[in-house]
Amino acid sequence: MTVVDDKAALRRRMRMVIDDVADRTMRSVQLWAAVAELPQYASARTVMAFVALRGEPDTDGLFARLERDGKRLVLPRVEHDHIVAAELGDGLRPGPFSGWEPTGSVVDPPEIDLVLVPGLAFTNDGRRLGRGGGHYDRFLVGVTCPTIGVCFGEQICDELPHEPHDVR
Repeated sequence: MTVVDDKAALRRRMRMVIDDVADRTMRSVQLWAAVAELPQYASARTVMAFVALRGEPDTDGLFARLERDGKRLVLPRVEHDHIVAAELGDGLRPGPFSGWEPTGSVVDPPEIDLVLVPGLAFTNDGRRLGRGGGHYDRFLVGVTCPTIGVCFGEQICDELPHEPHDVR
């Protein structure tokens, strides 16, 4: 099997794992509370988060926390097969991958102080298995601020197949 085949097999397995996560709402609240305790969060003024897709931590509580903490929220939007960070603008619209995207203006990556990154699986040393489009890998190459992968405990793996273009 190739690395691409290994990734595809692990994606299928991890989708089943996250479909079985119980108490997703409560665990999401706990996850965002843990993120809020991190020094990278405390010092951030502008935070790039994401609108949760099926199986990902519920981000409604995160958005409320960011607002309460006086932080600027930016979200990913896919333009020409690349992620750009954008303000919420007039709200969310359907995106190209069964998710929701912001309608606001584009934000330059240097304005972002922290990026919260979703994934299907992570390792403790920062490797990430995404959904397979490479969008976050292409985006994160140009980011200099701290990035934090967020997931449920069931999504932590000892090892992940990886390729040279994969960004930790």
